[in-house]
Amino acid sequence: MTQEHKESKRQEILQAAKRVFIRQGYLTATMKDVVEESGLSRGGVYLYFSSTEEMLLALIEEIDRDNDLQVEELLAAYPTVWAALDALFEHLQSELVHVGEGMIPVLYEALIAGWRNRTYAELMNGRYAKAADRIVQMLQAGVDRGEFRPLVPLDTIARLFLTFNDGIMVEATQFGAQRARTAEQIEAIRQSFRYLLGIREETAYRCES
Repeated sequence: MTQEHKESKRQEILQAAKRVFIRQGYLTATMKDVVEESGLSRGGVYLYFSSTEEMLLALIEEIDRDNDLQVEELLAAYPTVWAALDALFEHLQSELVHVGEGMIPVLYEALIAGWRNRTYAELMNGRYAKAADRIVQMLQAGVDRGEFRPLVPLDTIARLFLTFNDGIMVEATQFGAQRARTAEQIEAIRQSFRYLLGIREETAYRCES
């Protein structure tokens, strides 16, 4: 069996697990559910993963790899850092509209419910620190380019963004994007960030025009 074939089979199993987790929730999902969803034999699945927890951790690893590339991709794709941040807000809103169709509720269900689990606790701490660093990296680029004159430390602004992001995700998951009025909340936090970053008016105008 070639390495390419092994990786293809592994991805096939992970995608089956992802569908199961999204459809019925992580906490109630079993290896039997994933085996049936994948259409593979029990032995074929256990050859790659011994538990649903291993599958979840592998899926989170893939999500984090994509997130690690996000800052560089955004900064390369937009003419200003503020425009890149705007794109983040727009992406957040699009995720919230279809929040129940993706992995976000699964992650909250698993990681928050399992916060006493040492593996999950360490994972959550590491992911939080890396996410804050990514946002600081983006904001620092705005400072370096002369776009931002922040009124408070960049680390504080980055953590405020993460607090808002996580909170609105939970609200949208529980109540739906429309009932939680996520679009209005995102616009309010966008204006707050514009103030806290001390964004130059010409930069904002260039982004919005």
